[in-house]
Amino acid sequence: MTPAQRTDAARAVLEVVVDRIGLPTLYGGDAYGPNIRWRTDERTLLLNHGVEGLQLSVRRTAELEQAEFARFERGVGDGPEQVSYASSLPYLWQLYRSGPGSPPEVYPAGYVTPDWERLEEALESLLRAWGEQLPAQVGDDTAAFNIVNGADNGRAVGLLCGRTEGLTVLVDDRGVPGGTPPDEMEGRGWQVPLMGWWEANFAELGWESAATAAQMAVAELRFRGARSPRELGLDDVSCADRGVLTLPGLGISG
Repeated sequence: MTPAQRTDAARAVLEVVVDRIGLPTLYGGDAYGPNIRWRTDERTLLLNHGVEGLQLSVRRTAELEQAEFARFERGVGDGPEQVSYASSLPYLWQLYRSGPGSPPEVYPAGYVTPDWERLEEALESLLRAWGEQLPAQVGDDTAAFNIVNGADNGRAVGLLCGRTEGLTVLVDDRGVPGGTPPDEMEGRGWQVPLMGWWEANFAELGWESAATAAQMAVAELRFRGARSPRELGLDDVSCADRGVLTLPGLGISG
């Protein structure tokens, strides 16, 4: 099944469920498919992927979230109870838009990725997931966030992803007197200068663009002085400025 076919299938299933029981409490997804919840404090109806495709199951909310929170707390790394990469976490993103049911009182605190390789994998996994999952779940709305570089006086690398705008990566270049020479920026893959920022645009939401965008973002953060993912933070995390978007799978401190 192609990514477009998976998106259409997820949209069709979601529409059927919404017609029967209403909008979800929580949109979301992991590296392999949607992770959508109709949640109360007692029970959660979960739409996610199984061995044979999308599946619906009813779980006890406390048990489900306790197990998930523990996995996020252990995080990603080489420890005996850790997962090796972010793609094995319970979910990468979650969005609450005041839907029916009860939102969680707390969200997973996430973890800090231990190295650049795993940060790049987490970022690529999130962007790949969004390429398929956002159109099915939130239509034309664009999700975005900034990775704040503490080693570069808080200047940021920004990422935006949505069906109508594709995938865009931006970097704040205003800290360089006179700006970085265009041939340097273009040599690193940046395309368009914009009021002290540079951006690179990928019209197609696909695996190749997600991989390239993740590589560019991590390379630029390191080029601008970050020695470890621990020097990074998250800012301006939103989906069309509607609701609460969390990214516990990214491995950057919020």
